[in-house]
Amino acid sequence: MKIRAYFGVLLALAMFAVACGGDDDGGELGLVADGTLTVCTDVPYPPMEFEDASAPGGYTGFDIELMRAIATDLDLELAVATPGWDAITSGLANEAGDCDISAASITITEEREENIDFSDAYFAAEQSLLVGDDSSAGSLGDLDSVAVQTGTTGETYLASNTPAGVEVKSFEAIGDLYLALSAGDVGGVVTDLVGNQGYVDENGGAKVVETYATDELYGFAVQEEGSEELLAAVNASLAKLRDDGTYDDIYGEWFAG
Repeated sequence: MKIRAYFGVLLALAMFAVACGGDDDGGELGLVADGTLTVCTDVPYPPMEFEDASAPGGYTGFDIELMRAIATDLDLELAVATPGWDAITSGLANEAGDCDISAASITITEEREENIDFSDAYFAAEQSLLVGDDSSAGSLGDLDSVAVQTGTTGETYLASNTPAGVEVKSFEAIGDLYLALSAGDVGGVVTDLVGNQGYVDENGGAKVVETYATDELYGFAVQEEGSEELLAAVNASLAKLRDDGTYDDIYGEWFAG
């Protein structure tokens, strides 16, 4: 009888431990850190994501603040990691456990969906051409060279739409595009309009002279396997933030007018 009672207590304790584990945010959503939504991003890309020492965790921007609102809705803290664009879009960052989800102005494409799963779309985008303030160029055909980030939809656009005689120079980091423009190494920069306009607003000395309608939609990205519950929770929270006006408030803060 004592032996039965002993094993009965052990069984009860085991069942209690399992039950408690089911209430843990990390267990339910498969988070890399309990109680925290860890987000991978690629900076600097104002106004979408960039470093800000005065912001919680050191990062802010439209993507980051929208993810912060989603984390708050899920009763989670927010942490930010910056493993690099290729690691984010290939899914390696998620697989390596660098983050739970990526928010980096990532256009939803069939090619990327081979490696990562996307949330519902949360932002519409188009491509654009940025040149220096003193440039007389009004279109791609007026340039000798143009910079683009490797592995982006801007690079895809240029692959089919670059006029003859224009050299396309690809860079791994988004910040290098603007450094090349400032140094005179290229005549222009092609990337999403929100990024190019963000650069103008933040730094000046440049202007957007052309836009290209590409019907792009941004989504948050998660690992293909094992992220179903997290993706469902994020989509539900995103819908809630749209319905209660929080999304519009965040949008208005970063895109006034």
